[in-house]
Amino acid sequence: MQLINLPDRILHFLQKEPKQMVFCSTMSYAKNLQLQFLEKIKSTLPANISLVDELAELLQTSNDSAYRRLRGDTILDIEELTKICAHFRVPFEITMQPKAGGLVTFSYNRLKDEKDGFKTWFLNLYLNIQQIADASVNKIVYAADDVPLWHHFTQDNLTAFKLFYWQKSILSSPEFNELKFREEHIHPELIDIARKITEAYNHTESTEIWTEDTLNSTLKQIEYFWENDFFEDKQTALAICDAVESEIILLKSKAENESKIPADGHKRNFSLYQSEVMLGNNSIIVYTNNNKTAFVSNNTFNIMSTTGKAFVDENEMWMSNIMKKSILISGVNEKQRNKFFRLLMQKISDLRHKIV
Repeated sequence: MQLINLPDRILHFLQKEPKQMVFCSTMSYAKNLQLQFLEKIKSTLPANISLVDELAELLQTSNDSAYRRLRGDTILDIEELTKICAHFRVPFEITMQPKAGGLVTFSYNRLKDEKDGFKTWFLNLYLNIQQIADASVNKIVYAADDVPLWHHFTQDNLTAFKLFYWQKSILSSPEFNELKFREEHIHPELIDIARKITEAYNHTESTEIWTEDTLNSTLKQIEYFWENDFFEDKQTALAICDAVESEIILLKSKAENESKIPADGHKRNFSLYQSEVMLGNNSIIVYTNNNKTAFVSNNTFNIMSTTGKAFVDENEMWMSNIMKKSILISGVNEKQRNKFFRLLMQKISDLRHKIV
């Protein structure tokens, strides 16, 4: 049968059908992407937070309208996508596979140059770690080129030193320019936030990979302050050395018990590896529920994060290869563990001799 013999309205439909099919296919693809995108956001929220309520408030719309977007009945426009990505700090790259040399979208906890900017940054850092701890399933795998900051926060004077160093030597904050280090120069509220960071970290499952050089940057910071007369006196410098020693003794106890809270030894949530391969940078992968996020160090003490699948998978593979070439020194292998920690303690002792 030839098309010329069909009624006009049927011929008209057949002529338009390919465009309609393309349109329907495009809309179906967009809906599928949107459903995946919003489901991923939902999986990151605490159980007591409703995504519907969050979307309704963020987009200034009704709950019914928010539900339609969650079901994919209403497709998000570019302005709504931008608002959602900014609010929940997630990139829109759920199923997009980057090409070789492609782009990766990162988020980072921006340190703003304003009054209380450092405090805001530090508080956001705590909230991010607390969010990880609150997930029903969580794990942090950390390749530590430098000591993970939460280990510094077990003693107030060492906490104060690190916060003082960052603000004076890295940020060049004007209020610290003429000061020498004293614990009292750091506001108690920052010390309290640091304690909360450590407490949140203690309630996550963690694997850390250290090398014999992981402690070096902290010791270099102390040495730098001593050589530039940034300590009030010799006793203060030696007290910070003592605090670092206590930090390492505590870490060894955690490794022996496979627990971040050694008194609660039955809760095994800590593994420590010694790597003879140089790491080069701090690399972290965080697992929360069904999500994976990669973190990389940036600007000394800051970190950037991404959920981009290709980047996360590549970092996960690198981390796995490093662990295969490393020695597990938590729980088992007491001889290797003692050897490793003797090396770290000797580094602290060497620094003490330079100060004395």
